Amino acid sequence: MSFTLASARIFPPSESEGWTAHFIERESRYWIAAQVGQKTKELFEQIVAKVWDWASPAQFIRWFTDGERRYSKELWKVASVYLQADETTPAFGRRKVWRQGLEVAIKIKGSQGRRRVEWLKTEHPLTAVSPVNQVHANHNEAQNAAIRRRTSAYRRRQNLYAKRVEGLQRAIDVQRLLHNWIRPHYSLGKAVTPAMAMGYCDRPLTTQEILTLPGFYAIPP
Repeated sequence: MSFTLASARIFPPSESEGWTAHFIERESRYWIAAQVGQKTKELFEQIVAKVWDWASPAQFIRWFTDGERRYSKELWKVASVYLQADETTPAFGRRKVWRQGLEVAIKIKGSQGRRRVEWLKTEHPLTAVSPVNQVHANHNEAQNAAIRRRTSAYRRRQNLYAKRVEGLQRAIDVQRLLHNWIRPHYSLGKAVTPAMAMGYCDRPLTTQEILTLPGFYAIPP
């Protein structure tokens, strides 16, 4: 994988395309996971499994994406359940549904004459559905813009760290660490980081603190 101008002159775009899949917890802006690679089934399987392991203990989950259906396709494999006979009726007409408390929807971009929001698969009969105006991936879109500003590998400004998948993954992991633990987020209040909003710490950490902590490798990015 390559994201540099130098390699773009050598390889056709079809061989240079990459994909960054990432998820953010909306209330705290905590950047849960990010995975880079080719846009393959394995990429979506890995990122969805990682995020679901993190989110599944929650009683209520709103899973909203920006139009890529493969996220929900992989989630359906791990988060769908079969209703018992006494939990459904012939009028409902569904036996396999999302887990109770989970709703999944996508926002369709640039689709004139089509629905802007679409709920994917059927919710559990006891799951409340969000209003249409709350179904959006705006936080992820804003994070995409921030990634392009802060990570030169995504702007094609230099050749460093973007020639291989491992290098790009390392660059995005560093950005997650800074975003979650060090850099306060303006929407959370003065000097409040996403990790603080999640209750993981009570003040912003410094880069030196993170790098010198004995349990550095145990810190969730």
